[in-house]
Amino acid sequence: MPTAITCQSIVTPDGPLTTGAVVIGDDGRIMEVGPVPHVPEGVQVIDLPDATLVPGYIDLHVHGGGGFSLATHDSEEIRSYARWAVSHGVTSFLPTICAGSSDEGFEYIRTAAQATGPVEGGANVLGVNLEGPFVNPERRGALPAGWIRGNELELLKLLIDEAQGSLRIMTLAPETVDPWRFIETLTSANAIVSVGHTNLDFELAQIAFAAGASHVTHLFNAMRPFHHREPGILGAAFDHAEATVEVIADGIHLHPTTVAMTIHLFGPDRIALISDAVPPAASDVRTFRLGDNEAKRYGDRVLLKDGTIAGSAETLDHIVRNIVSWQAADIASAACMASTVPARVLGLDNSKGRIAPGYDADLVALDPGLNVAMTWVKGRVVYSRSTGTIS
Repeated sequence: MPTAITCQSIVTPDGPLTTGAVVIGDDGRIMEVGPVPHVPEGVQVIDLPDATLVPGYIDLHVHGGGGFSLATHDSEEIRSYARWAVSHGVTSFLPTICAGSSDEGFEYIRTAAQATGPVEGGANVLGVNLEGPFVNPERRGALPAGWIRGNELELLKLLIDEAQGSLRIMTLAPETVDPWRFIETLTSANAIVSVGHTNLDFELAQIAFAAGASHVTHLFNAMRPFHHREPGILGAAFDHAEATVEVIADGIHLHPTTVAMTIHLFGPDRIALISDAVPPAASDVRTFRLGDNEAKRYGDRVLLKDGTIAGSAETLDHIVRNIVSWQAADIASAACMASTVPARVLGLDNSKGRIAPGYDADLVALDPGLNVAMTWVKGRVVYSRSTGTIS
């Protein structure tokens, strides 16, 4: 039945709306956003007087969490993660794949492709994000050595085929391949080319963006550092007005001041907050494998034995809270970076990432501490911390 959600504040495209309501149709789309309406009889009312309503978070780059791995042979493990992720405000995500070998990668890609689509009681699986294998071995970070490959265009085509039309993003180091052919092959398959795990300098990075790359994988991490006389990828992405960049605001991958500087430089409308979370995130799990290597969680960080950072231990809702508590941005801008920009990156900005009429009712209610109180996917409650009254 139609639902009306009333709350203290709603983050809308036109700015925060104080003491408003969102009316959701029985098709799971938003019908109305505005002042608290007169609700006809038969409409379910959810009253959350202390809550802030934001668009559902979209995690473009995540490897797992809650003990679940998204690089798996079991599509049900991905669906189980989807049902867990909504408790952290994630309403859509891309399973992000790396592997110990090409053959293992093929299996993981097939599994993620099979899981793509709506999940009953959980977040939407929007497709596949491939982190590699065509990256620079000098900047591979925690990616398994056996995953890294060179200028093999036929392998790229096989990977695209295995994804069965669900490949949405691929991280590429253009200097390791024939950039024009690789980028053209990916964009022809409707995949977004993300520059990352790379040693590109400024000039070559400009060429990559001119060739069709449009995104940057976890800015600053696993790439040539910024230099005032050689601005590298950061400078080239800044110059390319259509480029978007990923930021891991967990306090481990980037210093809070670096995050604040990046937001001031690019603006919230060009930044996609990502979790880069791995299976131990928000769980009692302490170890997992990356190819032949074991990674272990130590408090708030996940490391390989040699000390290399191996993904994040944080979830996207925690990252949003970090952004606000660090005073790097307000909640409206943080929600834009966690939802609106990721939706635009994927070409879904006409249906997701905004609280506006006609959009999917993928919504998150946050308590005054910005913790997740309730989550809706297509208008259905998929998570509730029993805050507020449902009538």
